[in-house]
Amino acid sequence: MKKVLPILFLLVFVLTGIASAEAPFRLNISITDTESDYSTSVIVHSGDRVAIRLGETNVDLDVQEKQEEGLNFKFDPALQYNDEKYGIADVSELLLPAGVENKYTESGKDSPVLTISWEELTLPAAYEEIISNAAEVLNGNHEADTGTISSLFHQMAGTKYAENVGFFVTDLDGDGTPELFLGENQPQSDSTIFYDMFALKGDELVHVFNGWDRSRYYLCSNGGIANEGSSSAFESFTAYYYYTDGNLKLMQSIIYNSNANPDNPWRLSTSSAYEVSDADQLMTESEALYTKATYPYTKVELEPFAK
Repeated sequence: MKKVLPILFLLVFVLTGIASAEAPFRLNISITDTESDYSTSVIVHSGDRVAIRLGETNVDLDVQEKQEEGLNFKFDPALQYNDEKYGIADVSELLLPAGVENKYTESGKDSPVLTISWEELTLPAAYEEIISNAAEVLNGNHEADTGTISSLFHQMAGTKYAENVGFFVTDLDGDGTPELFLGENQPQSDSTIFYDMFALKGDELVHVFNGWDRSRYYLCSNGGIANEGSSSAFESFTAYYYYTDGNLKLMQSIIYNSNANPDNPWRLSTSSAYEVSDADQLMTESEALYTKATYPYTKVELEPFAK
């Protein structure tokens, strides 16, 4: 019986530093073992590392640079099944044209069969419209935006900062439908700031978050989304969310509020991103910094709004 598995958390990890701004691809993977058949699809970019568990099998591969002949994959290792590692017919690298399905197994062993294919990803029309409107705003046509994108893009119009902004598309929750992020790569920064996130729930466009200068969002390498916000030098927070079904779900938030407690302003909350309550766990500054270090931010190469 075929089992199509949803991806419950981020399975595409960008471990190469900067993900490519190249158009994303849809990667289709299935595993057939002695008892069942599992399949899923993820949206990837060149430079991504994909780590997926299907049934009892782990698949780890790197998406290499796209070439004229196809997309290059490197397996590391190819498969791990029931804690045993298997090669795939002596294949450690694969150059695969779009739309072509390849099957691999290790001959002479009762190992799973890996089937892999990929295809170009077409952006939804709603995303194309947002990208086009953002380009118009940055060129000075502010009326092109109907209040959809962050006010910061309006402020950057006609300035040198407009060169640093762009969009990024990925499938954060692994449901097969991509999400659209609008953001900025500031010079000398090792992380990308995002000001807007959009998603599709069926045919409905959802504006997941809308940031500004004092409310910035980041993609974390563990699949979470961080939101850094502040209202003054005495009150700030860093909230950590996971994304699912068009919404951000709070995991925990590190709150700094010296107005509420001058002697111990740091606290950990799982109920609110920034509001202080008696249920919060007090923490030291060192504990706060240690917790933040477990959510390292990523940097992606943004695709410009207009080429």
